[in-house]
Amino acid sequence: MSLPDAIALNPVIERAAITDGRARFREIITALNADHGAALPDARATDDILSALDEEPPGQDLPVDFSARLDGITVVAVPGFLTECVAFLADCLTDGLAHLEQLGARTSIAPVAGRGGCAENAQRLRDHLMSLETTSGPTILTPMSKGAADTLEMLALYPEIAERIDAIVSLVGCVCGSPLQRLAPDWLKWVERALPMPTCRRFGGTAVVDLGPTTRTRFLDGFTMPDGIRIYSLGAAVAEQGMSVGIMSSYRALTRLDPLNDGQMLLQDQILPGATFLGALNCDHIATAMPFNRNQGALARFVTRRFLNHNAFPREIMIEAMVRQVLEDLPT
Repeated sequence: MSLPDAIALNPVIERAAITDGRARFREIITALNADHGAALPDARATDDILSALDEEPPGQDLPVDFSARLDGITVVAVPGFLTECVAFLADCLTDGLAHLEQLGARTSIAPVAGRGGCAENAQRLRDHLMSLETTSGPTILTPMSKGAADTLEMLALYPEIAERIDAIVSLVGCVCGSPLQRLAPDWLKWVERALPMPTCRRFGGTAVVDLGPTTRTRFLDGFTMPDGIRIYSLGAAVAEQGMSVGIMSSYRALTRLDPLNDGQMLLQDQILPGATFLGALNCDHIATAMPFNRNQGALARFVTRRFLNHNAFPREIMIEAMVRQVLEDLPT
């Protein structure tokens, strides 16, 4: 079933090639939530995890095998813009990856540069994947935000790496770029090029250019997704009352373009070409993958209280559902 016209999609992405997978993903979330969601941090009801979008198809009413362990499976998170710079407070999906490891999976966070451009990070990601020992199970990439652009760039520059990847599940992916790059280019360039951040190297502003809609559209116009990789996209779109105060101004700026946004990206720009669209999380961009609220240090608690006051989210259930969705779809 293709994505309905009621859900806006960036024109550079072919709608007919997008599969609507929201119903099954909601069923998987519901089953995992009923089984062990309440025992995990930041628990929410399923209807509070996923935002309701127009014309959602009916579920398949099929059972979910949530008892199977994840032994032999490799999950690699690909962080987004500036993540390296704040990793001492919160790193990409650390809480979700720890949960997967308890279920038997092998996980890692790709060492991409927080202020690096897509070409730089493409090589870093490729080298990281090449360094991993092969296992009996599939390898799943979970790129977050700009990590999605870095991942696509890697596939274009190093096509041989596709043999090592079974599935990609982007999370609030910067696929078609963010309008914020146009709305506040000088501020973003200052952050990338000049703001003192001793934990991450400067790269002269290339990351901000690579986040732009013009750059990403130009890339996608000449890009073809390699065969043999299952592609999924999980976005986010939240109402103003669920938005953290620290990114409220960018949320309101994006809302003038489209109310379906997460404070950093429009939902329509978060979907990979040829993807199965899993739905939209009911949280802001940072809450999807950056667990500041789990860090009990004084600085992290201050950031969470004053700027990221809606950072709590059940990321363990979210990422387990992503992985189990992939395992359902991959050939056995």
